[in-house]
Amino acid sequence: MIEIPNSDRHKIVKNSSFYLSSSLLGQGIGFLRSILMPILFNPAQLGVWNFMNLILSYSPHAQLGLIHGLNKGIPLNKGNGNLKEEANIRNSVYWLNIFLSIIAFLIVFIFSFFSKEVYKTPLKILSFIIFIQMLYYYYFSLLRANSSFRIVSNGILLTSISSTFLVVIFAYLFPNPIIGGLIGLGLSTLFVLFYWQAKSTFFFPLEINWQSIRKCFYMGIPILSIGILDSITVSIDRMFIALYMNETELGYYALGIMISGILSIIPGSIASVLYTTMLERFSVRQDPKDVKSLLIGPIRAIWALMLIITSIIIILLPLLIHFFVPKYSEAITVVQMLIFGSFFMSSSHLPGQFLIAVNKQRLIIILQISICIIVLLIDILIINLGFGLKGVALATIIGYLAYGLGYTYIALSLVIENRKNLFKYLFWQIFPFILMILSYLFLNNVLPYQGSIINFIQLAFIKLFILLCIVLISIILVNRDGLILNFIKIEIFSKFSFKNRI
Repeated sequence: MIEIPNSDRHKIVKNSSFYLSSSLLGQGIGFLRSILMPILFNPAQLGVWNFMNLILSYSPHAQLGLIHGLNKGIPLNKGNGNLKEEANIRNSVYWLNIFLSIIAFLIVFIFSFFSKEVYKTPLKILSFIIFIQMLYYYYFSLLRANSSFRIVSNGILLTSISSTFLVVIFAYLFPNPIIGGLIGLGLSTLFVLFYWQAKSTFFFPLEINWQSIRKCFYMGIPILSIGILDSITVSIDRMFIALYMNETELGYYALGIMISGILSIIPGSIASVLYTTMLERFSVRQDPKDVKSLLIGPIRAIWALMLIITSIIIILLPLLIHFFVPKYSEAITVVQMLIFGSFFMSSSHLPGQFLIAVNKQRLIIILQISICIIVLLIDILIINLGFGLKGVALATIIGYLAYGLGYTYIALSLVIENRKNLFKYLFWQIFPFILMILSYLFLNNVLPYQGSIINFIQLAFIKLFILLCIVLISIILVNRDGLILNFIKIEIFSKFSFKNRI
């Protein structure tokens, strides 16, 4: 195995630490914005805002995989010393991205004239944001591909700070908070785009090398496919609500999606940190079993951590909504359902990163297509039968369940050959969650919320204490084999020792 020079190791550790800390801090600031949105918006306005952000989340796919190809192509050609091809990729993708950005802008702008009245003006503003954001993603990818991690990290942090500040201030000052929030979002993206452009030294001569474009397209299309399928899977529910229900119901549902998204920050961050080490270990012998210790123990640890966090949120949520945003009281049941579902969605992050690290993307695509079809059919059935918002939430839970367990099963099947041991592992993973659900339902029936505010608070904390005791006991019983402790001891402490030796 080729040894990495100490200077390069130090640079990698430094860049990774800075990038990760900026990302986590940025997510923390974004968390603050997520808390303030339901306070600034009424349920109908939050529904429109969430729908605009849903459309915005699809905008990166308009680059047709070219930026994903750039992410691979530039480091590869720099490593081979092929600076001409690197320049071809940089310039060609830039100008084609400009063209695709204009197309995306026109599509959304024209579509705004044929949409519901409540969406017309927001969509017009959104079309400009999409154009800016596609340029933003280009610079983000170009700087990262050239290892300009400090500039990228500063941009991520600036994005979080400026978007949170401007969105909140403009939403508060404008008569229509949705319009104000969107203008604030667009200005914050433009501000960071100007920063990256000023800090970079790139120039883009007007030339397009179609051979380089073709290479980028072929390299990026598999990753683009995964991204599109992932976006569809997690947004089918909101599309149906936007089409067949009113904005208020979409707002209730959006609150659940926002809280669920916050829950995914921790497992997503852990998976990102472990991904690089997975790649390093797999690259030696190209054997997925070499990465086993970075999968088995961490999965158990993430599930245990998410069980505790989910238990706390699910009990305290009614209390927080009643006291701070009572206008969303009708959304409590739907939000709780989505939180239970998000437990499984968040559990897919680590096995998903593992499958990409060991070059099993094809399995992800097959699973995603299957889940998309299942959720689509269930949503159509539920809408036609008139089950409403709770029915759509149930369909989403089924999709999230299939997502989390599907990813986990496929990943574990690559490192655990004995199917009996595999199913035994999965059973003991799911057991504490099942016990938590049953305990929660029992406590809700035995100790229903009623009476004064003091009684409401007392009951909430009594329920929380009992539920946490049950969950912690189940986690201890399941982890008697010391798998989590062994992972922490071997992986975390060894990394600490390694860094001390640098």
